[in-house]
Amino acid sequence: MSRIDRSVSNHDVIPVIGSDLFSHDPTARLACGVLAVDGVAMPGLEAEYAAHFRLRRKVYVEQTGQLAESDLQSDGTDRDPDDARSVTFGVFENHGAGVRVVGVSRLILRGTERPLPVEDFCPDAFAPGDLTPRSVEVSRVIARHEAAALQDAVQWHLFALMLAYIANHGLERTFAIIEPWFERHLRGAIAIARIGEPRYVEHYLDYNLPIEIDIPASAERVNARGGGFIDRYRSAEPAMTYLGRVSTGTCGERAA
Repeated sequence: MSRIDRSVSNHDVIPVIGSDLFSHDPTARLACGVLAVDGVAMPGLEAEYAAHFRLRRKVYVEQTGQLAESDLQSDGTDRDPDDARSVTFGVFENHGAGVRVVGVSRLILRGTERPLPVEDFCPDAFAPGDLTPRSVEVSRVIARHEAAALQDAVQWHLFALMLAYIANHGLERTFAIIEPWFERHLRGAIAIARIGEPRYVEHYLDYNLPIEIDIPASAERVNARGGGFIDRYRSAEPAMTYLGRVSTGTCGERAA
């Protein structure tokens, strides 16, 4: 099961990089957008894409124990074959120490060559022909910040980014595999439904739960909270969207 190491704080796992990402808007607090497609960084975001793997490793290996060092590649990342068929998203913070990677996620596109991870995890939930090459799976969702309110906002922006991409590209049924404890939290943010019961995953040494995400209902919820952010992300793609203003007060000040 996840073995959260309380000695590893959120501050400890957030990568800080030298980057000119905020040169377009030096006073913005956050930059959000598409980071890579099919495992290839968007032009000019190579360092940011490399840093997103550092966040994944620090969280999954050092903080939560969901992966072991032996699961990592020779370059020290948790890169897997699904990264090569995924769209990766990032949320970055303009911070005094540098640019911080505070949120990442990916959408795995099913394509025609192999099934989604959820199909292998829960084969009894699908009949032949249920899914198309445009079916997708939400994966590697991480939001980390010292301030709980801002961490929640980062996660919300990740969902808005993914919903915008799904709408822009005509993607279809959308799934995820989550830990059971996360289900209640997720229901407060987006519309989901179980497609199977929790089952043990040897690789993660934990029980996981397969879900389907109701895209129209989720988009309605996210837009209701943010006042049209999905449309804003749709219009900006593939460029980054800049939000908020650099805080002059506490680190918990709202960014958006």
